[in-house]
Amino acid sequence: MVAEEETAPHPDNAPEVSVRTTSTLLLYFERQYGASRLSEVFRDNPFSLSLEYLRTPTNFISLRFLEQLSEVLVKESGDPQFMRRAGISLAASPEALGFVYYMVRAFGSLEICFRKTVEHSASFNRVGSFEIEKLERERLVLAYRSTVPESGRHICELRMGQFASFPTIWGLPPAEVSESQCQVQGADCCRYHLRWMDPLPMWGRYTGLLVGAVGGVGASMLGLGHPAFTVTSMSLAGVSLGSWLDLRREMRRKDEALNEQAQGMMGSLEELQQRYDEMFRINVALEDRVAARTRELTEANVRLEAALAKQKELDRLKSEFFDNVSHELRTPLTLILLTLDSLLQRGPEEFAPPVRQHLETMNRSAARLLRLINNLLDLTKLEAGKTKLRYEPLDLQGFLSSLLVPFEVLADKKGVELELAGDVKTPVHVDVVRLESVFQNLISNALKFTTQGKVTVRLREDEQWVHVEVIDTGVGIAAQDLSVIFDRFAQADSSGTRRFGGTGIGLALVKETLELHKGGIEVSSELGKGSNFHARLPKGTGHVREELREGNGEPTFRPTRRSDMAAMAEPEGPGAIATPAVEALPLTSPDAEAGPDAPRVLVVEDEPEIRAFLRQVLKPYYRLLEATNGEEGLRTAQKERPDLIVSDVMMPVMSGIQMLAALRSSPDTVDTPIIMLTARQEVDAKVEGLSMGANDYLGKPFSPREMLARIEAQLRLRDAAVRAAENERLAATGLLTSGFAHEVRNPLNGLMNALLPLRESLTSGTPDTAMAVAMLDLIEECGQRIRGLAEGLLSFVRTSSKAVAVDLGASLDASVQALSWRLPPGLKVERDYRLPEPVWGDPGSLNQVWVNLLDNAVRALGPDGVVKVATSRDGEDAVVSIIDNGVGIKPEHMERLFQPFFSTRDAGEGTGLGLALCQRIILRQGGRIRVFSELGKGTRVEVRLPLEANPDRILPPLLSGGKPVQPHWRT
Repeated sequence: MVAEEETAPHPDNAPEVSVRTTSTLLLYFERQYGASRLSEVFRDNPFSLSLEYLRTPTNFISLRFLEQLSEVLVKESGDPQFMRRAGISLAASPEALGFVYYMVRAFGSLEICFRKTVEHSASFNRVGSFEIEKLERERLVLAYRSTVPESGRHICELRMGQFASFPTIWGLPPAEVSESQCQVQGADCCRYHLRWMDPLPMWGRYTGLLVGAVGGVGASMLGLGHPAFTVTSMSLAGVSLGSWLDLRREMRRKDEALNEQAQGMMGSLEELQQRYDEMFRINVALEDRVAARTRELTEANVRLEAALAKQKELDRLKSEFFDNVSHELRTPLTLILLTLDSLLQRGPEEFAPPVRQHLETMNRSAARLLRLINNLLDLTKLEAGKTKLRYEPLDLQGFLSSLLVPFEVLADKKGVELELAGDVKTPVHVDVVRLESVFQNLISNALKFTTQGKVTVRLREDEQWVHVEVIDTGVGIAAQDLSVIFDRFAQADSSGTRRFGGTGIGLALVKETLELHKGGIEVSSELGKGSNFHARLPKGTGHVREELREGNGEPTFRPTRRSDMAAMAEPEGPGAIATPAVEALPLTSPDAEAGPDAPRVLVVEDEPEIRAFLRQVLKPYYRLLEATNGEEGLRTAQKERPDLIVSDVMMPVMSGIQMLAALRSSPDTVDTPIIMLTARQEVDAKVEGLSMGANDYLGKPFSPREMLARIEAQLRLRDAAVRAAENERLAATGLLTSGFAHEVRNPLNGLMNALLPLRESLTSGTPDTAMAVAMLDLIEECGQRIRGLAEGLLSFVRTSSKAVAVDLGASLDASVQALSWRLPPGLKVERDYRLPEPVWGDPGSLNQVWVNLLDNAVRALGPDGVVKVATSRDGEDAVVSIIDNGVGIKPEHMERLFQPFFSTRDAGEGTGLGLALCQRIILRQGGRIRVFSELGKGTRVEVRLPLEANPDRILPPLLSGGKPVQPHWRT
């Protein structure tokens, strides 16, 4: 029951705080913002007590209501200091105190005011009590304790303003108030510290008045003058003298206060001067130390910059060296592997078994040499910090199960047991290709150094890591070698009689690859008993860079390249296992050449040997053109227009990438398929070539069969694209003929209907000449309309190999007219043609562009809407805009709009070639096209064509097999 009473809400008119407290707030708000504004505040806020109630001095309110009212007034005023300013301005004013104000001013003092206020506080505040802890001259320490907790500091601010206002009764500045602790902030009471200047007692004027009046009465009694005169004059003289004395005392007091302030300021000035001198001395010493340290740092920085520049130059030279070594070593390796591969792919009857076995051994040795070169390059990239991981979730157990399969052949041959133990359920996020190299090295090393017993790959996991242990029962590692086993080029047995070969790169590559994944590896071993390589990989995606993190994708598994691992695991020597030869190439005579109808292929290669080998491989199937560098290849391609180009990347004079960029920027070769050859295996190099417009990429060394397959695939894709483009043309022509049939139907019906009346008017007994003439006029009119439609259709679809003047307005009108039969009744077509000059191009191809774009706009609008067709001039460009207010295009589809076979329509409603074909037509005519769209608000297609007046310009043929790159215009 007690708890319920304590927590029960008090009514707003509870007898806790007198409304005299609120009168200060209301008077100040009314004075500052007006009475009407105060009435609006009470009208807009749901107060339970009226304004009249708060103006009745005998009424009381609850503390909660006072807090609510204070919150509203502070908010409405927009002044965070409203409460303190209201207390200072009006708490000690005649409006708030009435007649008491004048009594206190005449006979009271500040000490009396403070004491009486505290004594009578219970009459206006029944929830709290004041206590004077210290009261001395011009200083007061006051404590306030409230039995009802206050929710905010507004009432505290009001109290401080009220107590600070007392000196203003005597015309003095408000007292200085500070708060050392507050109940709202958790203290046991609110403690206020006040400092003020005492008012000077003005007893002189009153004493002079009294003495003058007594003297005047005495003088009148002695007969020195009339009583009224003597009393008045001597009273005025006494008041004047007393006022002068009061003023003199006040001036002396002010002089004393100013002298005290001046002395205090002089003391502070002297102290500041001492501190300044100390700071000056410290600053001078500090500047000397800073100057000395700056000289040291400058000298050290110069040395570091020189060392850094030297290191960067060394790194650059090392990177260039490895790049050049990669290219130079891969070139002869390419010839070796290509030659061996072509020999091994021949039928088994070509070579005797011993010869084939030697060829296979040579092939494996060359592949091993290539693998060592790749390891060196990978190690160099790791050292330079250029390695970028491509993370994906991986089922480690399934991955290792497949990885062990090719190693089982070697294990069975050596009589060693190979097993996978343990279980891991959590996928790890790794670069699968690089992790594959890690475990290939560990497992191949374990099998290499184990002659009997077994090799175990054990899996386990804990809360943070996935652990993989490769345990063998082999020869083991000496204790002194364990500390350097993961160093680059280190060997556990570096003597001249060591039993096992190696470069010392594999384990260094393993360690740095695992550390790049934020994992690690340790080794424990004992001579004669085996070794345990313990690798760990982190769980989750915390180690993955934010931009490479994928969504909640399912764990993926990438099939392992069996041939690579088999080559790594297989030993070398006379007893090596023979690998089966791949399927033989079609048998052709060495002197066979392709027929006159075979596709033409341009080979651009600076190495004569590789160029000769490519000639030998490709000659039986294609007509060949050859170039020795990029500049020569560019000229040959622009002149001969080959069906496909095979080009090396690194060449003198002009590189393959530079040639590729030039070919893709020319409308003559923008669609020519290009296959790039390179000895660099980095992903960045391939991405650069593909982003520049290469159709395919082949790394050296490559298989001749693979090259033939890729060339054939690109030629088939090109032919398919050309056929698809022709089908798109036929579809557009069908659309036009449908419109022509619809338009010609009305005049044809009119012509046929006029023939019967004409016959009757001529064959009747009384020929009607007027009727016959009218019918002939009607027949002539219908014929003229049909002829006009036919000529319009012919001009619409007619193409030209030379550029002709095209009136854009007439061309657009013809396209709109051709589609008019498909326009819904509620759809509006607005025209705004502001370009009178013609453009030079192929009118038939341009009409096909307008029909495609207008058809897309009509499909986006539905039964009603507005399509705006406009032309304008921008510099030397003619601009054609086709704007609709339809459904718009999704942002994720904008980048793919010009890709062939991409369509935003439902399946079966389009081929996805319309915009791709439009882009190729516009590019062919020297223009550009881009699309702007906002989902739900419509689409604007902008076509820019040059206003170049060149009627002799030859237009290149339209092909659709390439993918021109114009990143600036694809929006």
